[in-house]
Amino acid sequence: MKKVILTAVAVFGFVFANAQDLKSKRGENFLPEAGDWAISFNANNLFHYVGNVFSSAGTNEIGAVSNSNTSGSFTGKRFNTATQADRYTAGFELSNGSETDANGYELKTTKITVEAGLGKEWRRGKTRLQGFYGYDLVAGINLVDSEKGKDATGADVDSKKGLGFSVGAHGFLGAEYFIFPKMAIGAQYTYGADINIKGAGTENGNKQKDKSTSFGVGNVGVASMSLTLHF
Repeated sequence: MKKVILTAVAVFGFVFANAQDLKSKRGENFLPEAGDWAISFNANNLFHYVGNVFSSAGTNEIGAVSNSNTSGSFTGKRFNTATQADRYTAGFELSNGSETDANGYELKTTKITVEAGLGKEWRRGKTRLQGFYGYDLVAGINLVDSEKGKDATGADVDSKKGLGFSVGAHGFLGAEYFIFPKMAIGAQYTYGADINIKGAGTENGNKQKDKSTSFGVGNVGVASMSLTLHF
């Protein structure tokens, strides 16, 4: 994350050194306007890639984009005014992988989680550098969370966690710089509270009676980089 932050600062410094005109040479507005829609993508891996280009860190790849919870959700926006927007978030985690240890024991894991949210965003700033803040109300469902194979001792593992639900309220604070008309790169810090409810699952064919409910105030220090397109 430190490399991501430093790379973002360098990019921000470069673009901020350019002119602060709010219209392009073609007369296009850089900033969002009332009636605009926007979609924001997580760009953490892109900044990792750019950072590695300028380092001696061997191989370099963009890798897979994480899309779960506040750090990887796609966010759609509808601008009611130039400085206020409704937010619609959608996150998901679809994973099906396996790990093999030094003894040749393989353990397969499968996870399917989906998440959606609604929120509000307010913006400030009269230049191409815009600050923003607001909140998101989110709800999620964990459909599948299972492990199958053998653990490090060679014992058989076949576990399935029960259906899980979560609800949360997240506040956020961030900034964007419009590098091109209606195209911005930004950084966002999120802090929130979540309630998670997990149903009973199974362990090697035996039904587990334990259910769990947890409450947490957190996502402390969750920072994400984004690329936002307006249209």
